[in-house]
Amino acid sequence: MSLLPSTLPSNCLNTDLDSFIVLFEDELLSTLSSVDKPVYSSAKKLLCSGGKRIRPRLCFASGQKNSSLDDVIRASIILELVHTASLVHDDILDGASFRRNQATIHEHIGTHDAVLVGDALFSYGLELSTNFSDNNVCKIISKAIRKTCSGEIIQNSFMGNPTLSLSSYEDFISDKTGCLFGAACKIGGLISDADPFEQDCLESIGMSFGLNYQLFDDIIDAFGSEAKIGKTLGTDFLSQKQTLPSILLREEASTIDLNHIDELILLGEKSESGIKLFNTYLGRYDVLNKCVDVFNSRIQKTKFLINSLHDESRKSLLNSFFESFSHKLSHLNSLNSSNFLAVHI
Repeated sequence: MSLLPSTLPSNCLNTDLDSFIVLFEDELLSTLSSVDKPVYSSAKKLLCSGGKRIRPRLCFASGQKNSSLDDVIRASIILELVHTASLVHDDILDGASFRRNQATIHEHIGTHDAVLVGDALFSYGLELSTNFSDNNVCKIISKAIRKTCSGEIIQNSFMGNPTLSLSSYEDFISDKTGCLFGAACKIGGLISDADPFEQDCLESIGMSFGLNYQLFDDIIDAFGSEAKIGKTLGTDFLSQKQTLPSILLREEASTIDLNHIDELILLGEKSESGIKLFNTYLGRYDVLNKCVDVFNSRIQKTKFLINSLHDESRKSLLNSFFESFSHKLSHLNSLNSSNFLAVHI
């Protein structure tokens, strides 16, 4: 049975992105009605709390006018289920207390049940992926989940280890964050019968965009405002995760300062004096502006990949989508100092 209203043709993408998202939201809510009863209320709270729907948007933008809108919506729901499941687990691991201006799900139902809700959403997403005519969507989604978990494990192995290089960091966050973005773009190409080369290009675009998104998140975690962002910040430093700000700080620091910085990282210093000292180092070496420079350079790479696509329709849709990401640049330019003290002290 088609997922779409009977008044809408199911074999075309003759709709704009905003209209697509309206249809997506309606069908997502309908799909959740089939979730097991013990999971339903938590799943609905998680999935209907105002997410940005970036992966569904990328899946749509990577398609073509002759794609099945039905299939794009189905794939987008799977992507959002998997993404939401990963957020549940991330928030538990990071000890985050709120997201999207609401208490995280483990604050509501406890860590034990929250882990199981995350597992149930992963499983439901994979179950839905078997409803396509072949197993290609399921294979792409399964690979993305596996690589996301591997990237998280590698990142955890570097906790408290100050020797992580920027290139190594970008390698594993391409897995941790980029693979699901890549899957969204590749599935959009697959559904619209793009050739294998174009599908691989789309996957690279998604992964590159995912890298951009993670680097932005790194910068906001160190320099942003919880009131404006709507989620717990400062968790990277406090959990000893090495991310873009700490990596660039170490690259710039003098030998004497580097020793002090490494002590703070190794100890996972959470005292007022430790946070204040780390904050001082971030300002001393102009880390915010250096982070923005790296972010801008990675943005340019993504734009280059988009413009290398053969299909003009996809190129136009993805460029339009990517331009909507440009507001993040202006947001970064409005930051001027670390927000650690305001958040945690």
